[in-house]
Amino acid sequence: MIKTLRGKWELQIVCLLLAVILWFVIINEQNPTSEGSYTVPVTVENLAPQYITANVPKTIYVRLLGPRNTIINVGADDIKAYVDLTDATEGEKTVPIHVQLPDGTELKKQSITTADIIVDLYAVKEFRLVPHMMGVLSEGMTASGVQIVPDKVVVSGAQRLLKDVDRAVIDIPLGDKDSDFSVMAPIHLVRADGVPVEGLNLTPHHSNVKVTMSGNAVTKKVTLNVPVYGNTDPAVRLGKVTVEPKTVTLHGSADLLSGINVLNLTPINIEGLAADKEWKVSVPVSAAGITAEPDLISVKVEVVPAE
Repeated sequence: MIKTLRGKWELQIVCLLLAVILWFVIINEQNPTSEGSYTVPVTVENLAPQYITANVPKTIYVRLLGPRNTIINVGADDIKAYVDLTDATEGEKTVPIHVQLPDGTELKKQSITTADIIVDLYAVKEFRLVPHMMGVLSEGMTASGVQIVPDKVVVSGAQRLLKDVDRAVIDIPLGDKDSDFSVMAPIHLVRADGVPVEGLNLTPHHSNVKVTMSGNAVTKKVTLNVPVYGNTDPAVRLGKVTVEPKTVTLHGSADLLSGINVLNLTPINIEGLAADKEWKVSVPVSAAGITAEPDLISVKVEVVPAE
């Protein structure tokens, strides 16, 4: 009797185990394991307000594993990718990219796990816009007046980039213009040597330029003088200063041009200069009715070994 009861219990347990196994098999067939691929934006967290970052990846690619019913309901917005910059200081650093997953999923693949970023101080500076006349003036014409509104731009971003900015330039197309005109012109930033500076925020990006054109203009070629100041590196001394072109053509009334034979351009700082260097220097454009052509010249400063 006892043996019979024990045999029945053992049989019932075996049947229960088989039922559970069968249930898992059926459920797995109805909701099998699946994969999903997503492009997820990377955010920066816990960065102190005086800092700004560069080179943080915009997005990463992730592949998730999980039940099909879960995966089909997961979107990129349900996944969080971020770099944690708690206690970050200025400089270059390698940081991990963390990924926060939805419940019921696991990470199978992550395209980028670390990032080499730059943490820099956030800075703001205002620049007065320098007009850059583009194109060749028609015969007998000159830009007798240039009005820029607004005439300044606010530049913000990484301090290391902002320190490179020498001037904010606005391009004004003059070619074949023979009457007054207005144009919404773009603003761009350049270094002292004329190389563009990218990666900074400008407010505004464009400015409105009103140009007054005058006829009966005369032209006059004048020589250029570019002063230099500062001390070179002790291992070298100042050599030759070359200006190209050596002259510019001024357009304006005879009265205005009569007293101009030499144009003195903005002095160049050669403090600490240790090797030859070239600058792009703007020729001042007068709002009183004188236009220079070209209005941007090249200045090369050469050094020789100190004796």
